Amino acid sequence: MSDLNFFVTCPKGLEYLLEDELRTFGMDPVRNAPAGVWANGTLESGYRACLWSRLANRVILHLADVDATSGDQMLGGVTDLEWQQHIPMNGSFRVNFVGQNEAIRNTQYGAQRVKDGIVDRLRSASGQRPSVDAKNPDVTVSARLNRGKLSVGIDLSGDSLHKRGYRTEKGAAPLKENLAAALLTRCGWPELAKAGGDFIDPMCGSGTLVIEAAMMALDLAPGRKRERFGFERWLGHQPDLWLSLRQEAEKRAYTGKQGIEGRVPAFLGFDQDRGVIQTAGNNLQRAGLEGIVTIKQQGVDQFSREEAWAETGLVLVNPPYGERLSERKELGGLYRSLGEAVKEALPGWRFGVFTGAPEYGKSIGLRSYKQYRLYNGKLPAQLLLFNVDDASAMTPRERCTWRGDASHRQ
Repeated sequence: MSDLNFFVTCPKGLEYLLEDELRTFGMDPVRNAPAGVWANGTLESGYRACLWSRLANRVILHLADVDATSGDQMLGGVTDLEWQQHIPMNGSFRVNFVGQNEAIRNTQYGAQRVKDGIVDRLRSASGQRPSVDAKNPDVTVSARLNRGKLSVGIDLSGDSLHKRGYRTEKGAAPLKENLAAALLTRCGWPELAKAGGDFIDPMCGSGTLVIEAAMMALDLAPGRKRERFGFERWLGHQPDLWLSLRQEAEKRAYTGKQGIEGRVPAFLGFDQDRGVIQTAGNNLQRAGLEGIVTIKQQGVDQFSREEAWAETGLVLVNPPYGERLSERKELGGLYRSLGEAVKEALPGWRFGVFTGAPEYGKSIGLRSYKQYRLYNGKLPAQLLLFNVDDASAMTPRERCTWRGDASHRQ
């Protein structure tokens, strides 16, 4: 299995970043699709993507394209595939079906036809019927319908790879881990960290940005803390290869935690909401970063320079977007307060603001030198980048004064 085809999915807008990342795992990107990249590679490169990708949602091992201009045609094509090479005869599976066409308009119907084809093939081969398990299957089959073709594959990831295992508490919808990693990459954080910079999120919420920043700078594989991957009970799984990659990741983690030339960057998160600070602390422990990342209860109005901080680094924040009209009226003051605090405390640093209300960026009092259009879920947003220096200074523009809470759940 030296020349395999993969479809690696990601949040919309991250396709080109994902291409670059996949190359580092030994994959050869072939083409982009909406919210994903097609790439060639080995099983080892697929395992590396599952363990190390900071941007992907799923890694799907492509098996075949099946004609699907009708339900019966699709059923026949699925039945012809050699499922006995992938699913245990007495095992379990589920089908994740997406897409539709003129003949197959309902994903539930499409999934059922794929399930029937798999069961028919396995039952004819052994006389045994595998079970369907929607929650904890041995193997997850990916079926993606586009016009008259059904792309069929094995989902090697299992749960979405953005779930690193450190964030388990329910609450306000936070920034997803892979989007946080994309923001850090766009800000140039890996390069800043290698140059001796520190990281600060002055409105850290549940800590996603600061935890991802630490994992990235310390070379910690994002999949280290996951309990299970989708390939572990797949019949094509190579346990010895997987074990060697896990051991390599642990060695890299040990080395990374020693720091760069003996210095570990400072990773700092602040928020004035006691409740989310407690959640951030719990996430920190699950990520294995206690003693490395510092989380403090502190508002933006208390933000000030500490002598131990590096002369350069990244401050990155995901402030409130003001979903309600009453909230948006106060955003100008919030963004101005944030800008004043950063300019006072962190001259010479890089400053990133990820916002669904980019029009308030002018309230920060700095000229943005770069803007990236992204999505936070389905919400259009922008990442605004600033240099914190006199050359970038401008007069803040806003119509109102902020008097509210600086916290925001991430």
